[in-house]
Amino acid sequence: MVRVLLSMLVSLVLPPFLVHRMTPAEYSAWVLILQLSAYVNLLDFGLQTAIGKFVAQYDASGDREASRRLLSTSFTILAGMAAIGCAVIFLMTWSVPKLFHQMPAALIPEVRLGLLAIGLSTALTLPFGTFLSAFVGLQQYLFPTIIATCSRVGSAAALIVLLLMRGNLAELAMVMAAFNVAIAASQFLGWRRFVRERVGFSFLFFDRPSAVKLAKYGSALSIWTMAMLLISGLDIVIVGHFDYRNTGFYAVASSITNFMLLVVGSIFGPIVPAVSSIQAGSTPNHLGELVIRMTRYCTLLLCLLGLPILFGAYPLLSLWVGHQYAIRSALYLEILVIGNVVRQLTCPYVLVVVATGSQHLATISAIAEATVNILVSVLLVTRMGAVGVAMGTLVGAFVGVGMHLLVSIPRTQRAIHVRRSRYLLQGLLRPLSGLVPSLLLYPFWKRSNMVPANPALLAIWVVLSLSVAWQIGLTREDRQSFMSALSRLLSWRRLEQT
Repeated sequence: MVRVLLSMLVSLVLPPFLVHRMTPAEYSAWVLILQLSAYVNLLDFGLQTAIGKFVAQYDASGDREASRRLLSTSFTILAGMAAIGCAVIFLMTWSVPKLFHQMPAALIPEVRLGLLAIGLSTALTLPFGTFLSAFVGLQQYLFPTIIATCSRVGSAAALIVLLLMRGNLAELAMVMAAFNVAIAASQFLGWRRFVRERVGFSFLFFDRPSAVKLAKYGSALSIWTMAMLLISGLDIVIVGHFDYRNTGFYAVASSITNFMLLVVGSIFGPIVPAVSSIQAGSTPNHLGELVIRMTRYCTLLLCLLGLPILFGAYPLLSLWVGHQYAIRSALYLEILVIGNVVRQLTCPYVLVVVATGSQHLATISAIAEATVNILVSVLLVTRMGAVGVAMGTLVGAFVGVGMHLLVSIPRTQRAIHVRRSRYLLQGLLRPLSGLVPSLLLYPFWKRSNMVPANPALLAIWVVLSLSVAWQIGLTREDRQSFMSALSRLLSWRRLEQT
């Protein structure tokens, strides 16, 4: 959560500098450079998640040698993937004019240089991510938080200074590349300093049994990875290809929804190593109850995060990046918020599926969502522009959740025993009752207004939404657990002060 809060501060400060110091065409080019470079990370094919899971298991059993073989083999495999990533970056750099034929010709040389710098440095960091995954497997989050915070704050500060000095796209990209290289080195040094005794490592080491285990576990995750590319990794590129003039506006909306997903991922991500550690002593019924409870919490969190963004899209964007971007980005943001809230409703279930190694039984949902998303996006973008891509995300989200309910949950009953009726009622519908006050407010809501409704009504809406979420969205046991945790936290603080 500390990492999320600091990332939020960076996310609030940096984009206004970018959109006000760049033309819309330049900002569009910048987000496309970042998006294309990020594709290199997809070449891990789920290995980072696999490392965290198996390190957690081996650490629980005290098998340090198995951890060393796993980490070393993963590094070697990802080093090979990084070489492939470099080749992909060169290919995309050469294809920039064809990919984005609406891009101003004057920007193409800078975009090419920027893509080479950030893309190649991202490929370099790929194998070094194994060391950070070791921390995750050991459920030690302090060092990863420090690394993420320093890189985010440091790179943002450097970019702001460069923007104030009127730096161009190529110079901004060089700064980002330098931070990528520094992160890679820091991850290795952090492993060497803090967890070397618990998780060993050897350079240029390859263990075939470990590779087979990683391949079996990661084969289904690789399908999920490719599905995620189609779901959320191609949207900005599709907009850039078909509707370049709206790329920057779409990217602003997408960045807000990405932050919302970052919050959800940071809170619920630790489920994977935690469940992996306790899996041997847990029953499918116990894991099923865990899924329902975490789904309830996740749904409430998504409502609390999504509703203010949805109802305040224009005023929030206007205060953040100005009227020009707000009026053009508000509709994209509203559609993307709804789509991503729907998508993340099954997040806890998916995480427990991954932790139990049952992801091959749930891949149909990811494939279906990705297929529908990309088909609808490409079909509608030619008719509606960037709005069509946002609609693709929304339609695909409903398909993905529906496939989990109809297909995935019945297929994973042996590992995670969940009754669909209980999952729907207690995990989803109960916390979604918090939407009732918002539905009552909707007739009084005015788009493109700094205050979208009467202030008194907004105050009533906030109080009612929180009250319904607390009294109805949570069970009595949930409320008691939260109050007990709060009491322990306050007691710890008082003890620390004394």
